Amino acid sequence: MRRLTALRYVLVSVLNLVNHQVVLFLGHSVIGWSGGWANAVAATVSAVPAYLLSKRWVWKSGGNYSLRDEIVPFWGIAVLGLVVSSLMAEAADRLFGSGLAVAVGSLIGYVIVWILKFVLLERMFARASHHHQEKVSVG
Repeated sequence: MRRLTALRYVLVSVLNLVNHQVVLFLGHSVIGWSGGWANAVAATVSAVPAYLLSKRWVWKSGGNYSLRDEIVPFWGIAVLGLVVSSLMAEAADRLFGSGLAVAVGSLIGYVIVWILKFVLLERMFARASHHHQEKVSVG
């Protein structure tokens, strides 16, 4: 089961990466935003489907959305990824000034946070799913 969860996590991460990179490209190369700003917008836009897919499909967590137990920790992890990847994207933009460098810088920043994110989400959604199952069996 854990292997299947990890596979689904990888698939959602790839989908999120594509979503992020499309918005990043549009923001930086089409609209003309700086690498850091384009990355921040891309991270914000792509975090919503990433959360929904992670909760429902990766970890099969049912029930209501818990602000304290799920949404705030998920967004905390997303903000960490955003900060690290935006710093890397901005640095790449300043050093190399190309859209490809910005994309690579952003990607490197996210890879740094990616494994930590899996471990934390695994615990978070497993705990939330366990609480939901207890409420269903008691009620």
